[in-house]
Amino acid sequence: MSFDRRTPVFQLAFPPRGHYRPVLLPLWVYQVTAPTGYSRTLDVFQTVVLRLCAAGIRDIGDLSRLIGLDTTLCRTVVARLVEGRLMKPGLTLTEAGRQTVAEGEMRETDPRLVRIFQDPASGTLLPRILVADPVRADVREHRGRRVRIQFGTAGASREVSALTLHDNGSSMRPSERAVLEACRDHDMAARGLRGTSRNADHTSVAARRIGFHGTPNPAYLVCYAVKGDDESGRMWTVHDPFAVGDGRVFADLLASRAERDDELSRLINDLLGRDRRDRTATARKVDRELAEDARADVVRILGEEIREHPEVFTHLADIELALVKDTARERENAARNAVRVFECILPELNERFPAQLPTSSVPGVRERAFVLTAYRLGASSVPPEMQKNCAKPNTSLAGDIIRAVWAAGENKQHPLNSFIRQRPTLLEDLDRSRILRNNATHGPTDAPSPDDLERIRTLTYEAARHLLGLSGGRPTARG
Repeated sequence: MSFDRRTPVFQLAFPPRGHYRPVLLPLWVYQVTAPTGYSRTLDVFQTVVLRLCAAGIRDIGDLSRLIGLDTTLCRTVVARLVEGRLMKPGLTLTEAGRQTVAEGEMRETDPRLVRIFQDPASGTLLPRILVADPVRADVREHRGRRVRIQFGTAGASREVSALTLHDNGSSMRPSERAVLEACRDHDMAARGLRGTSRNADHTSVAARRIGFHGTPNPAYLVCYAVKGDDESGRMWTVHDPFAVGDGRVFADLLASRAERDDELSRLINDLLGRDRRDRTATARKVDRELAEDARADVVRILGEEIREHPEVFTHLADIELALVKDTARERENAARNAVRVFECILPELNERFPAQLPTSSVPGVRERAFVLTAYRLGASSVPPEMQKNCAKPNTSLAGDIIRAVWAAGENKQHPLNSFIRQRPTLLEDLDRSRILRNNATHGPTDAPSPDDLERIRTLTYEAARHLLGLSGGRPTARG
């Protein structure tokens, strides 16, 4: 297989505002069956959008005006609801969407077919998946490396010229672990794609394997290189075509290619000007050096043992980096990474120490049992959100915390016993971290404050030390 003019072109996001240049990024597309048993309470924006569309709203502009949100953010919310199979194109609800409006929570789903994407040049997988069928761009003309693509339909249509990048490599089937790690950052897969699933009563764990379907197919993905300072010294970034991140992954891919691709280099120069492009390259070099320093700091604090837990290691290093760079975007990333530390640790801990949940179905019994268990372990308080989830713990972070607390109440050897005794405010701190993460991802509020980030940093290091059994100590405060 190879990339040529017959290769499909996926257009997953609308062109951004301002100055941009379209680029066609070659990718290998794998079809994979994965256990996406993912149940969670919708955030406030998704809930409002879903209910308005259930009430008959069929126009993004009307949706934006009613909610008071930017149209681009509304499209992002809709895209995630479509990927979750709660909504169809055209702002109409699926049966699952109607059930979600009635019940307020997404139900568990069976293993489903998802698409994962591999960069041919490096062989790495993108931290994105696609659940819904991809949207194909309308290719009008293909001359050499230049492709003309039509956006929109009828009177709103327009054509743009995009640069096609070289594939520079053949496909190589990734490992199951690589698939799980690549999918972890995706909103719809962060909890389900872990290689495990729980029975309805959450008392047993059954292993599931990633199932590959056929050979990978080549495809181009429309990316948009965008002019503008992202607060890190870089003068350009990439508009995330999956509408689930800040596009930095794709910017790094293009930056590495620009060093070897004269035509891509000229495209970026035309977008920015020579001096600004050089400043961006310098900023990326500094980023790499700071990232290495951040990883060294984590090892210094927790010891070499932390390298045996690469995912937690990476998230802790990202938090260190955010504190050094101290931009709004980095502070938002730190809030997300703090929660990911627990999302990495708690499911594996619950597999080692399975909890037997109270069997009573009488309203309030499980809530009271959970609160008493938490207080007996030494917790100073139990957040209302956790109490509310006790009746039927889902597979979100809150559900994992609830099961871990119950297991710790039954087993004195559980690592959570010593953790809660040392940090009685643990459950409050976790709930506060969840709120900061949600605000950073979906909310209109400001990024977490430096004080919040320092508390997050201390919490995550203590979690690694207690729950992973590491010998390292507490981090020192940054000046």
